[in-house]
Amino acid sequence: MAEAKNKLTELVRQVEAGEQVMITKRHKPAARLLSEAQYEQLQKKLAVAGLRALRKRFRSADLKGKEFYEEARRLLEERA
Repeated sequence: MAEAKNKLTELVRQVEAGEQVMITKRHKPAARLLSEAQYEQLQKKLAVAGLRALRKRFRSADLKGKEFYEEARRLLEERA
């Protein structure tokens, strides 16, 4: 980790060039550096996974789109 502090600029350049950089602490993985593009891609994948999980929950509860919309609308109106 101390070495990463001293070489941060170099590590950022490597990540920008598409390389994967892992930072270790006592020879064990501690962190990974991601480029902005890699981070955005990861966020999109997580959002899609979240939507799929939500869809699965809706199906198991037999919740229809219209019912969901009406309930969401009611909750929003209660907050106002």
